[in-house]
Amino acid sequence: MTDKPDSIVSFVNVEKTYDGETNVVKNLVLEIRRGEFLTLLGPSGSGKTTTLMMLAGFEDPTAGDIILNGQSLRSVPPYRRNMGVVFQNYALFPHKTVAQNVAYPLVQRRLGKAEIEERTRRALGMVELDAFAARRPAQLSGGQQQRVALARALVFEPELVLMDEPLGALDKKLREQMQLEIKHLHEQLGMTVVYVTHDQGEALTMSDRVAIFSDGVIQQVDGPREVYEFPDTSFVANFVGENNNLHGVVEQVDGELCTVRLRSGAAVMARPVRAKNVGDPTTVSLRPERIELAGNGSADRNRLKASVTEIVYSGDHSMVRMTVPGDGDLVAKAPASAADDLSAGDGLEIAWEPGYCRALDPALPA
Repeated sequence: MTDKPDSIVSFVNVEKTYDGETNVVKNLVLEIRRGEFLTLLGPSGSGKTTTLMMLAGFEDPTAGDIILNGQSLRSVPPYRRNMGVVFQNYALFPHKTVAQNVAYPLVQRRLGKAEIEERTRRALGMVELDAFAARRPAQLSGGQQQRVALARALVFEPELVLMDEPLGALDKKLREQMQLEIKHLHEQLGMTVVYVTHDQGEALTMSDRVAIFSDGVIQQVDGPREVYEFPDTSFVANFVGENNNLHGVVEQVDGELCTVRLRSGAAVMARPVRAKNVGDPTTVSLRPERIELAGNGSADRNRLKASVTEIVYSGDHSMVRMTVPGDGDLVAKAPASAADDLSAGDGLEIAWEPGYCRALDPALPA
């Protein structure tokens, strides 16, 4: 069996169980493209880390196969897979210097001394740690230690670099800085990166594509903009970013739009994504920034009467929380100035374009 020409890895109907009863990864089919930055995103227990560990060789699939460059990995031990791995806890040797930590994979591969020194110097240069070569890990900050771990993963020029929550232990500012540094290294070196995180912002910032896991199943694999703007399922819509849910039943389908009758009796137009037939129960997904706080504009826009319950000021914008009688709570994200004249208890009409909302599979009402 071979993988597709533009892919480096193929997961072919891969399953994994630890107890022989419950699969933590279920019939996984996934192509990893050569040179891409692919993030496996999902909540704890969704199967993303297990998928990464099977690719690295630290776990064996219960069923199915993983193909690397056209060859099965079933009988290939981890140290022969030519993959760099970066963990959250860095896994550095405390008694070795920074240079010795980075050089370790080259020593294991029995390269010559001159080549080891040259590659180590080059790898430390990539992560801007040349001046720290003689220090021990304990003498470095968390961000510097993470750079050492990254240099060690890159020093032997692997085909794949696998990262499991590598920035989880860093503070917010340093984490955001490291996100950009890793992204820039990926662009400079053209390496293939498979990255695991539960942080949606991290996934959207760094990735070429995002594979979103839930309960051992990939819900959607797409670019960052696509998973945010065009979610395929209610799980994706609610897991990635802020989201509003309106529950109802499809009443009419007309080309690219459908009419959904909400629980309150009001009707809204949406794109029929999962709910495509008359009578289908559905949850309509709508991003907060798409809601306008004044019902102006053309007559074909969706409109609902709402009552303000809370306004949360966040500097450049405000989050306006509202109740729609019969349909529950909604939140709108608006320029701070647009909410200046609003107070809790105010009634208003909200509006949005039908193309901005999607009729998905029914989500559990809040």
